[in-house]
Amino acid sequence: MRSTSPSKFLAIVQAVRGHWRVLLLVTLAMVGAVGFWGYRKVQAILNPAVPKAMVLNMVVPDDVNSMGDAILKGYESIMVPSFAADPVITDVSPRSAPPGTVVTVTGTGFGAQQGLNGVALNMTEAVPKVEVLEWTDTKIRFTVPEHTTTGDVTVTLWELIRMEMTPKGYFRPLVKNPRSSNGVRFEVTGQEEHIKLGKAIFFGWTQLNEEASSLVKVPRLKINADPYKYVKYGFLPRNDKDCLVDEGEAERFSEPTPIVGVRIQKGVDGEIRVGYSCAYCHTGRDPVDHKITAGLPSSTLMFGKLLAMAENLPEDLRQQADRWPAGTSDLTFRYFPDGIENPTAIMLARGTHGFRYWSSAGVPMPEYQRHSNAWMNQGSPYMAPLKVSIALCCYLNSLTPVRNTKVDRVQAVRGQKVFEEAGCNTCHSSWLGMYTNQSTIPFDVIGSNGQPTLRMKESGGIRVAPLLSIYATAPYLHDHSVATLDDLLNPQRLLLGSSVYRKPFTKHPAHPWVIRDEAKRRDLVEYLNSL
Repeated sequence: MRSTSPSKFLAIVQAVRGHWRVLLLVTLAMVGAVGFWGYRKVQAILNPAVPKAMVLNMVVPDDVNSMGDAILKGYESIMVPSFAADPVITDVSPRSAPPGTVVTVTGTGFGAQQGLNGVALNMTEAVPKVEVLEWTDTKIRFTVPEHTTTGDVTVTLWELIRMEMTPKGYFRPLVKNPRSSNGVRFEVTGQEEHIKLGKAIFFGWTQLNEEASSLVKVPRLKINADPYKYVKYGFLPRNDKDCLVDEGEAERFSEPTPIVGVRIQKGVDGEIRVGYSCAYCHTGRDPVDHKITAGLPSSTLMFGKLLAMAENLPEDLRQQADRWPAGTSDLTFRYFPDGIENPTAIMLARGTHGFRYWSSAGVPMPEYQRHSNAWMNQGSPYMAPLKVSIALCCYLNSLTPVRNTKVDRVQAVRGQKVFEEAGCNTCHSSWLGMYTNQSTIPFDVIGSNGQPTLRMKESGGIRVAPLLSIYATAPYLHDHSVATLDDLLNPQRLLLGSSVYRKPFTKHPAHPWVIRDEAKRRDLVEYLNSL
């Protein structure tokens, strides 16, 4: 082996000294390339890519659509319209009156006896034998309920199949899909003060939940010191640059913070701390016009982030609350524990007051009850007095559904045909424009991505969701596991390895229906966006 002469060695050193920056950059580039290659290899092992063949030549498992067909087959005696024909209203007299007034409805096909049938004003049913004074096939007399507002008088027929018992022991009538009459407009007078009070309650009344509901102490300073940093948590600013939120007279109940629905209240021990009103969860931003709108679910809201700020929350519960997805809550995690982390979607509270069965679990709950006390086991003195209940009902009943202003109407008409051809209206019947038959479908039938909540276990299933204002309520399903309507109806959601696949908790995926044809699926999504 020949040795390098001193003169040649010095020449190499001099050359390196002149180009050391270039050599350094080359070396760093080589190290970076190797590192990136190694990172990609590790990621490929941990997160294998979906083969192109799986996407391009996608085959939906045969049992998926058969599961959906089996649901419809198994419920074919239930998911058909009640009775033979729709009831028809020919006259309502008077057409304008305050609560407590007796109203006469005439027409045909009401049924010889009331049974489970109902007469409603603005979807608020009159209580049988209390507010319903007379019922024949051609005539109904009822008293205008105290908690209703201006809207249509309608008659709905519900044909009883049998009574069923839920796992907890609730008695629930099993009925066929409802048939509804035409609507006749009726103006409820004298409710202005109730609506105004209800609005103030909705935005400002904490019901002392900073004490009774959560017993967590979120200091005022954590909210007021730099509130806009919490926008990343999905909190809605009261003084939004695009939409100043009108909270009415909310300050008569509590002091506001810069965040919608988060209020300052004095606790029973005299301490000043943070509570939250109805508006905290049930005020959202319209995805089309971007306005903050009362009654929409706050689908961006990181409710758990607020609870995690509490000074007295144990660390394990702090971490659990911190994991709640946006637009969900799981308040069973401490005070009504079921041992499962199962945060569920915040519900739409605008235009849905016609439900006989409330909550996604289909729990039987009268309208007074659901508005007067969201915390059923909270007890005195936190139960709402009757006047508060009536006022809150009046305000919520006065909120009309939101409508998507940027829908392609031609495409939506095509989508309606797909909706009917695919049998979507079997469960999502067009009853009173809510698109639900209110049936509660068992978990082993409808499927579920996330584990059932305690209430769902008690009721045995999930209620058919309304499609009203569905464009403004994403993400979808009770656990917010599906981001868009296209994902919900896309066959890829059912394929292991797909980017939109979600492992189901039950033996099959939730909502086992898909639309394979892409053009038809786009049309159907546009129709759903129009509801």
